[in-house]
Amino acid sequence: MAENHSLKCNTDDFQEISARNSVEAGDENIILNPRFEDGLNNWSGRGCKILVCESLGNGKVLPLSGKYFASTTGRTQNWNGIQQDITGRFQRTLAYEISAVVRIFGSPAATVVQATLWVQKPNGKEQYIVITRVQATDKEWVQLQGKFLVNSVAAKVVIYLEGPPPGVDILLNTMVVKHAQKIPPSLPPDTENVIYGVSIITNNNLIDGLNGWSPRGSCTLNVGQGAPRILPPMAIDSLASHEPLNGRYILTTNRSQTWMGPSQDITDKLNLFVTYQISAWVRVSSVRNGPQNINVALGVDNQDVNGGQVEAVDDRWYEIGGSFRIEKQPSKVLVYVQGPLAGVDLMVSGLQIFPVDRKARFKYLKKRTDEVHIFKVSSLYEIFSNIHTFL
Repeated sequence: MAENHSLKCNTDDFQEISARNSVEAGDENIILNPRFEDGLNNWSGRGCKILVCESLGNGKVLPLSGKYFASTTGRTQNWNGIQQDITGRFQRTLAYEISAVVRIFGSPAATVVQATLWVQKPNGKEQYIVITRVQATDKEWVQLQGKFLVNSVAAKVVIYLEGPPPGVDILLNTMVVKHAQKIPPSLPPDTENVIYGVSIITNNNLIDGLNGWSPRGSCTLNVGQGAPRILPPMAIDSLASHEPLNGRYILTTNRSQTWMGPSQDITDKLNLFVTYQISAWVRVSSVRNGPQNINVALGVDNQDVNGGQVEAVDDRWYEIGGSFRIEKQPSKVLVYVQGPLAGVDLMVSGLQIFPVDRKARFKYLKKRTDEVHIFKVSSLYEIFSNIHTFL
């Protein structure tokens, strides 16, 4: 259990500390009294008590900066912590960044300290937004940093710290919440070595069996015959160089989870800031249990990116497509097809992922739109001419 704070915290003569706004001029911090120089003004305990301290543990815990820090005491729930109401200073749809110096007291084991936003809407409904978290110990102060943005209208907004097990105290030295700095525009992408319209998928036509492909999970992959031999319509106009489809497809069986399916590692084949288009034919073995969702996705490190999806309502071949762009160098990128219910076989044919020139693509689409518009005008002129002749 946490040590008795009343014996360790120097809380004498707080009334003698001059009451002033602790927000330094120009720093735009919406947290009032961020360094506890004005005692506990503007701060409160969330389900627990809080104290302002100069030291703890017979002087073993001192502030990292300034003279004071706050400490919780009597925490009986993980969500107990220290909080501040920022309703009057918070602006909707504006991005904020938080920077806080935190620590724990009362346990030698490391634990998570989390910054959370509690938002109460005008209709009384509550929303909890996890901002960021950090592993904290009782050995040193650590930095807690993150960003958040709230789009909905809020009647009340409170920011608070929580996370450690009951009996473990949260220490807060300083907290700053201010407008997030605008990210400078990215440098122009290096596209000199990008070959547009050429697929980066290895053995996408399965001429070399299943070389380059691997099962995601414990499912089984085999090569089948009988898929469409034409390119999906979405890829025809963009795919500049390709082999004719030969009707082969990847048959995925023994699927015990919805996420199981064929996959391929494309980490070393991607260029940053380049738009890639995805195209494939997909099919399921059965829709007896209702429509089946089929999804092409990318696992970019620990984040899933949707590359397109389609709902199969019968056992025919469906076109699936989408696009994506990566702007931060990943350590691993895996493309995979997933979605149908466990036990439903999944078939994939002609999966293509290829870079597209967005400017050239826009010009092409505009030209096509203009051609359609001219065709419609010409058709209308021909119709009116025929009517005039008839009259």
